[in-house]
Amino acid sequence: MRKLLVFIPLLISACFVFAQPKALLPETPYKLAVIAHRGNHTKVPENTLAAIKAAIKSKADYVEVDLRTTKDGHLVILHDATVDRMTNGTGNVSDLTLQEISRLKVGDKNKPTRKTYRIPEFREVLKAARGKINIYLDFKAADVAATYRQIQEAEMEGQVVVYVNKIPLYKEWRKIAPGIPLITSVIDEVKNKDQLSFFLSQGTIEVLDNVYDREMVTTANDNGVAVWLDVESEQEGPDDWNKALQLGIQGVQTDHPDALIAYLNKNGLRNGLGKDLTKEDPYAKYKKKAYRELKNIKYGNAGEENMLDAYFPKDMQPHARVIVYIHGGGWTRGDKSEFPKQMIEELVGQRGYIVASINYRLVKDGVNRFPAQIEDVKKALAFISKNAAKYQYNGNEYALMGGSAGAHLAMLYAYGFDREKQVKTVIDLWGPTDLTDKTVRPDGSDADNIVINFLGEKDPNAQITKEASPAYYLNKETGVPTILFHGGQDPLVKVSQAEHLYKKLQELGIPSQLEIYPDEKHGVGPAAAVDVFKKIFDWLDKYYPAK
Repeated sequence: MRKLLVFIPLLISACFVFAQPKALLPETPYKLAVIAHRGNHTKVPENTLAAIKAAIKSKADYVEVDLRTTKDGHLVILHDATVDRMTNGTGNVSDLTLQEISRLKVGDKNKPTRKTYRIPEFREVLKAARGKINIYLDFKAADVAATYRQIQEAEMEGQVVVYVNKIPLYKEWRKIAPGIPLITSVIDEVKNKDQLSFFLSQGTIEVLDNVYDREMVTTANDNGVAVWLDVESEQEGPDDWNKALQLGIQGVQTDHPDALIAYLNKNGLRNGLGKDLTKEDPYAKYKKKAYRELKNIKYGNAGEENMLDAYFPKDMQPHARVIVYIHGGGWTRGDKSEFPKQMIEELVGQRGYIVASINYRLVKDGVNRFPAQIEDVKKALAFISKNAAKYQYNGNEYALMGGSAGAHLAMLYAYGFDREKQVKTVIDLWGPTDLTDKTVRPDGSDADNIVINFLGEKDPNAQITKEASPAYYLNKETGVPTILFHGGQDPLVKVSQAEHLYKKLQELGIPSQLEIYPDEKHGVGPAAAVDVFKKIFDWLDKYYPAK
């Protein structure tokens, strides 16, 4: 099973963040898409031009092909990373030139043939498919820009969907070709409809390929996401097809498109049994939003690193309260866009808060080391306060929330730099609390190197190390209600950081709560994330209610 490594920097260890209308799937004559897996290869070798032409003849809606890159940068179609199984040659595709690959004879060793077949170039496949069949492109190993360029040259932009299973590739496709629909797989941790809703809320995807529960299929469809299931095998038949159709899906990937289409036509199922998503307005989700967005608001003089995004309720009440989010990234990377859209919808659209997600100066090549980041937090809050009267929100009180390095800055500002006592609560998502503690950052570790880069100082007992540690400032007068979330197996910020701060908060009599997820690392998966969200909302209701 293909597995997508997802993420949100805030809540999962890695992330694709996307906030745009969905791309449109190619038009098909029927509501149910039939996808010919590696072409119609029952009589000819898979992923060849012959298999693609056979898929066209079968009247399938899509042909699924696998994209790879030769040693000299040419795009070719082959499922395996090596040519061993499907040709008379050996070696990795990436180690062979196009000329070398073009000389190979293709033929499954388990299905001998006298005819000569070749590994086709991607441009040949595009030419063969244009106007005749859509392409389901399994993006194995290729350059996004080069791939999209060939799609454009073939005028096939409206006939291609792309399967991605790596976060960087997802981001590249969304950046370079936002109009190309994308397919992915739900990660294993997603077990129910609530977790699936959370998963889908993190971005824009058009198709899922591994949802086997009817309730979860409905959830995907309600989010405007189609479900295309893989049923391909040599033995597949009516029982497999009917089982998949009963889930209410929108597509079936098969090794036997002729037989499947004949079965569908015979039983009046060519449109399937699922929701017709082709009639869905791709902008509907955005039209229904209960909040307004103001992007890239300048609050300082450091360019993009001194900008914030603000989210206002459409029906904003006078003196609405403000939540400020500070992104993570080891003080060297990350961006204000990481704040989860699901939280924006709940906090702003449903509860009536204003949310501001801020950028700050990042450490790069020894420049912008601490205290630049805390100075930017101070500037951002001053800017928000200054504009409160103009927009009629409460600019005298804040809740600070952050992930990882951003959580560190939220706690540091609240306990050590909030001279006017504006911060009323802090939400800490796996942030470091005491940079002087060498037991959690041994010499040479990633944690140690990140802190040294941040401070420009190796000595854990140096004054600047103390001044950059939230725990150093925490006392009865400076403390504010704080909730801490942490993964029990966090390799970057040890859970003891949260435990020690929580102990101190408790000893000082400051309202506090510690939530440890024993099996999670630096961030959490969807199952734990749903719980994190609920506990954040409950905490805000108690210590920083919207009204």
